[in-house]
Amino acid sequence: MSASSQTIRTRAPVRQRAKPTPAAAVEPLTRAVFERFPFGLLITDASSAVLAANPSAERQLMVMQRTDLTQDTCCHLLGCRRLDGPLGGECLTVLALGAAQPLPEVRMDLPVAAGDASALWVTAAPLADGAVLLQLRPADARDRRRRTEPHWLNGPALQVRTLGRTTVSSAEGPIDGAWLGQLPGQLLKYLVCQRGRVAHADEILLHFWPEGGRGAVVNLRHAVFSLRKRLEPARRRHSTSSFVIARDGGYELDRRVIAIDADDFEKAAGEGLRAHAQREHGTARESLERAAALYGGSFLTDEPYADWAFAERDRLHEIACNVLRALDAACRAAGDRQASVEALTRLAELEPFDGTAQRTLLGLLVDLDRRSEAVRRYRHLRAQWIEAFGEPPDFDVRSLSGANWRP
Repeated sequence: MSASSQTIRTRAPVRQRAKPTPAAAVEPLTRAVFERFPFGLLITDASSAVLAANPSAERQLMVMQRTDLTQDTCCHLLGCRRLDGPLGGECLTVLALGAAQPLPEVRMDLPVAAGDASALWVTAAPLADGAVLLQLRPADARDRRRRTEPHWLNGPALQVRTLGRTTVSSAEGPIDGAWLGQLPGQLLKYLVCQRGRVAHADEILLHFWPEGGRGAVVNLRHAVFSLRKRLEPARRRHSTSSFVIARDGGYELDRRVIAIDADDFEKAAGEGLRAHAQREHGTARESLERAAALYGGSFLTDEPYADWAFAERDRLHEIACNVLRALDAACRAAGDRQASVEALTRLAELEPFDGTAQRTLLGLLVDLDRRSEAVRRYRHLRAQWIEAFGEPPDFDVRSLSGANWRP
């Protein structure tokens, strides 16, 4: 066959199948998870109306032969707003929309005869665009925990002060005492250091019972039991703790119901330092002054030798120093020399070997005609430096008038 008579066959190009976008791939998977999830799931809108319900929820909440739960509200289906219910007349959807994270699980006794269950454990989490996801888990009607005590509805039920000497108080008053220096109190302080994550049992054992063994595990369980009893003396036996949660092989504090002053300090400091970086001096000063007031001393001063507290103590100390430096700058911008002295005095006490802070403070005192105070401070500072470094500072009071202080 000649080349001219040959039929040239070309292979059609293979059409590549377009890869689905991540969103396109996830959407059917998300729908499948929603439909096949073993527990009930409801999605509600800001008015508490049910937007979607999975088959498990339909089985659990089939009320009066109704086949479409999207014609109902969570308040009617679950009895959220019943005054005699565990939420005291509040709506789960409304509570979830006002929260930044999922609500604690709460037991709901259904208000009417339902399908598979007469009681459910329910939690709610805010979604995007004003929607809320509710998870419904069957509850045993014979469960002795008849209803959750929702401490989280009334805000933090426990206050823990850690900046300075540790104190603990509740709505009923102080919960202080010798126990704070014993194992239950030390465990509480350790969990405060690890706040925001689960402290696994193995690491707790390593810090408190390094010798290990079966006895160490028993000791940890007893310490947890004793701590819970101190914090919740009226808690029913075998009921869930409101404050010390067992999770994933460890323990953590429920920060939704525990107010820790270190958290409040860090929040105010963050707001102030961000405003300072943006040169919003008025806004910055307000937040920085609040943070400085909250920093009442070094973190857990009553545990000076606990190695597990060192890192957090140093971290918060550094934040406090940054707060005072920024506060001094904000006071300078306002021309407020007296407030600047106060900020620099605290900074000098926290950082005795910060030459810039010491020099600026002493120069400002001289300018304000507080020379005697400046001399006393310099003598004390000089002694500290000679003891630490074998030599005095490279400045003296006579050279410091107006040193580095500019409004």
